[in-house]
Amino acid sequence: MTEARRAMTFNVRVGVDEGREAWERRRDDVASVIRVHRPDIVGLQEPLEGQLDDLRERLPAYEFVGDGRRGGREGEFSPIGYRPGRVEPAEWGTFWLSETGEEGSVGWDATYPRIVTWAQFKEGFLVCNTHFDHGGAAARAESARLLRERAPELAGDDPAVVMGDFNADECSEPYELLTETFRDAREVADYDHHGPDDTFHDFTGYPDAKIDHIFVTGGVEVRTHAVLPDHWNGSYPSDHFPVLADLSF
Repeated sequence: MTEARRAMTFNVRVGVDEGREAWERRRDDVASVIRVHRPDIVGLQEPLEGQLDDLRERLPAYEFVGDGRRGGREGEFSPIGYRPGRVEPAEWGTFWLSETGEEGSVGWDATYPRIVTWAQFKEGFLVCNTHFDHGGAAARAESARLLRERAPELAGDDPAVVMGDFNADECSEPYELLTETFRDAREVADYDHHGPDDTFHDFTGYPDAKIDHIFVTGGVEVRTHAVLPDHWNGSYPSDHFPVLADLSF
């Protein structure tokens, strides 16, 4: 096994809120969470281009790859961030979760276009980061089928890490489909899970849905798994808690 690499998935909430939840009031805290926990690889969900620019400015130790879900720089991103010197992508790309896979396409009964950002790392593993649709049950199930087909194809002989906001808990069809191919990092970690069970809390700090996950294929050893309820005197950086796992390949 190689030296452990730390992976994080973090839905940072699209910057549409006002008042206490406005992005301008949260962006330093989002960056602080990433900076303090120091993931080598971080998959974000929901940032718009301006939000991603803010995080690039505040996290100079990281580079980010990915496209917007409407194509190019348009719409929400599901970017993959990484720390050069720790890991380095050999190539990366985006595919759309839809029947056609065309740029900007909306699949099945989804409300919005949905994407997977992938990066093949020189260190010998693949990372996929995604955000399944919140409204379409058929879209979530079909997205799971497509992802479990495409990720092994992209990985080839290398192990893979698949993470994101799946809008699906462990009792759902998408989760069952994904775990026919992948292993839930929480379930196979060497040590007991750290932190709350659930991940979505709607800025309340009281999570009630476990919808953010990190999955792995064989060839990946999971050392630790955690959900991180970081906050500043009751003020939360996002409406989701990030998920963290230490992985060896």
